[in-house]
Amino acid sequence: MTRTAFYAAALCCSLVACSTNQPGSTPPPGTITTTMPSGGVYKGSLKGSTMDATLLMLFDGTAYLFYGSASGTNLAGVAVATNGAQTSDGRFASNNALDYRVGAAPAKPVTFIANFAHAPSVTGAVVNKDGSPDLEYGVAAAPMLDIAPSQANAGGLYSGRGMALGGVTETRITVAGDGYLAGTTTSGCIFKGTVAAHPGTNAYDVSVTFGPAPCPLPDATVKGNAVLDGPRLLVALPSPDRSNVFLFDGRK
Repeated sequence: MTRTAFYAAALCCSLVACSTNQPGSTPPPGTITTTMPSGGVYKGSLKGSTMDATLLMLFDGTAYLFYGSASGTNLAGVAVATNGAQTSDGRFASNNALDYRVGAAPAKPVTFIANFAHAPSVTGAVVNKDGSPDLEYGVAAAPMLDIAPSQANAGGLYSGRGMALGGVTETRITVAGDGYLAGTTTSGCIFKGTVAAHPGTNAYDVSVTFGPAPCPLPDATVKGNAVLDGPRLLVALPSPDRSNVFLFDGRK
């Protein structure tokens, strides 16, 4: 089977097990059933490129694939999946996903696939709606267990890049020990919000309210998730209508 044909088949079978049974019929013994997605943080790279990849999986079927250069704060984009499901053989998929690339509007509808059958190594792809692969990745479970997610551990001043589909602005974010967040950009945007440890996963829940223009998402309250990787903080906050996203890539 060619690679394109494989991903086309994955699109067909993404959220339910492949079966020839008619609706309402009794599944045969051994039919693959859906199960809870594999939560965690996984790190690796995009295949065929020099870009790093960080995969964040939550137990509610939400997934993020951050990708970009490993040096500095050079995040290039993020693919965000919602309402995903995982079959009993370890294959996760979501047909409700978008690929956000910094400076490249609009967001692109995609299918998000991850294969946990050989965990802690994980392979997957962000797949175009025609079945062709867009981003292929290989990652492995990230240790990061020495830094448990907590408001205290997330505290600090982070300097880096704030990004949206419209472009990039230098951004600073301060996270207080009580989880309060405040941020500014060199373009004159001021925003505030909260950070809290995400239950059961080495990740954080983030909520931010932006001020008026020139904020990247003016007057919007956005919610999403973050990964703290040593001194590096990666944040993805899709807009309420999912047409845009605010990304932050910064370091203490």
